Amino acid sequence: MLRVRDTVTTTINMVHYQQTNFMGRLHGGDMLKFLADSGMLASMRVAKGFTVLASLDQVLFKKGGRLGDIIEVEAKVLYVGKSSMEVEMSARRGEEIIVTATGTYVKVDQEFRPVEIDEKVIPETREEQVKVEEAMKRREARLEKLANRNSMRECSADPTNFLRYRISNSLFVGPGMTYDGRVASAGMLLKAMDDLGGTLALRFNGIENYSPDSDGVVTVAVSDIFFYSPIRLGDVVEMNAGLTYVGKTSADILINVNRLDPKSGGCSHVTTAFFTYVRIDPQGNKKEMPEYVPATEQERELWLNSLRRRQRPL
Repeated sequence: MLRVRDTVTTTINMVHYQQTNFMGRLHGGDMLKFLADSGMLASMRVAKGFTVLASLDQVLFKKGGRLGDIIEVEAKVLYVGKSSMEVEMSARRGEEIIVTATGTYVKVDQEFRPVEIDEKVIPETREEQVKVEEAMKRREARLEKLANRNSMRECSADPTNFLRYRISNSLFVGPGMTYDGRVASAGMLLKAMDDLGGTLALRFNGIENYSPDSDGVVTVAVSDIFFYSPIRLGDVVEMNAGLTYVGKTSADILINVNRLDPKSGGCSHVTTAFFTYVRIDPQGNKKEMPEYVPATEQERELWLNSLRRRQRPL
C-alpha cells in the first residue's frame, strides 16, 4: 500500500529557444508534453511497469512560460483501479502554479493490453481525500462517456469536413516520435495536435508571417481527450482541425485524429478533442478575435456544443 505522497514524481524543464514561439512564450504543445511525460513517470512508479495515457479530462493554462523559465512539473497518483490510475498533474514557475491537468494512465503489456495493478494508494489527509473524491467523480463521468467505446475505435469520419475554417496534416511515426521504438509518445502527439490547432487559429486571425508587431495566439485549455487506439512505429497519423466557436478573445478548435497502418491498410480512431486559444498582442494582452457566425447546420451544431462545454463546471 502506497501513500499519495509516495507516488509524486517531479520533473524540471527549462524553456529553450526551440520550445518557444516568436514572442518568446512556451508553446502549449511543449507544456502538454511536459505534463504527459511526468504523469507517465508517476503512474509507472505505482504500476511497476509500462503505462500509456488513456485520457486527459481538463488541462487549464493559467499563466504562460517564457524563454529561460524553469518549469517544475509534478504528478501524483490519486487512485488505482484494476488496471488504470487517476493522476493529477500541475506545472509551476517558482511558487506560482501555471497549468493544472488531470488524466488516466493504464498499465499495459507488450501487446498493449491492460494489465492488473497490484499496488493501491491511500489518502492520508482531508485535502488528499477530497482530491480522490473529485477523481472518482471524473472517473464515473468518463466511464459513462466511454459506454460505446468499441464503436469509437473505428476509423472516424472527418467531423471538420464541412467547416469553412479547417486544416489537415499527416505525420509518419518514426523512432523519434516513440517512447521505446514501439508506441508513439502521447506527449509528442499532443504537441502535434496543439501545433495544428494553433496554426488554424493564427490563420483565422489573418496572421501568416512573423513581424515584431504581430499578434499571436496561446493555448488556454484542452478538453476531453480520450485515446482509443495506440499509435505504433510505422503508422501514419492523419489529423484534421476545424474552427467551431469564436468568443470575444478566444476560439475553440476541434481536432480529430486517425491512425493508418500502411502495411494492412487498416484505419482506427485515435482521439477527438477541443483546444481553446486566445488571441494576444505583442505585449501579451488579450485582443478581440475576428467575428465568426456559424452559417450551416453543422457549424451551428458544433457552436452549440462548444457553448455547452464552456458552461460546465471546471
